[in-house]
Amino acid sequence: MTRNPQIHGRRSSFSASVALAQLGDDLTNIRKEDGLTWKDVGRVLGKSEDRASNYATALAEMPVSSFLLGCREWNGRFGNGVLGLIGMKLTEIGADTYSDGEKLSHILRVAHLLAAALGDMETPGTVDDDELREIGSEALDEAQRAIDAMRVRLSRLNGREVAA
Repeated sequence: MTRNPQIHGRRSSFSASVALAQLGDDLTNIRKEDGLTWKDVGRVLGKSEDRASNYATALAEMPVSSFLLGCREWNGRFGNGVLGLIGMKLTEIGADTYSDGEKLSHILRVAHLLAAALGDMETPGTVDDDELREIGSEALDEAQRAIDAMRVRLSRLNGREVAA
């Protein structure tokens, strides 16, 4: 018999305002990184330019349909920040288009960038915020997809359908 609660076992608490702010920050970063306008962001989310910019400033709550459209378009760059508040993340199922060599390349690239950041003279042993920005979400996302693809493959080998 287990003593861990089964109904609310791993539940993380979060506030709605923090979740809205996280979504807004993610939209703002994606807009800047991809050189988009608020009209472009609104088009992806199925909303107007004004509504998209309201989401970015947490002045409006985003409907599930817009959230899912954003997740589909930007994958973890959009959804993983807010899902991380509850200990979860997005991973693409069936999007394993990398060869094993390409997977290794993506993982080693991030490892190299992290090692360089950890070994600098200004903040030795720490990846500071500027260094993390330089590494960027694209490199992290590519390494994450490579690892997630290997997890899905291992899960299938172990007789489970998908456990990314």
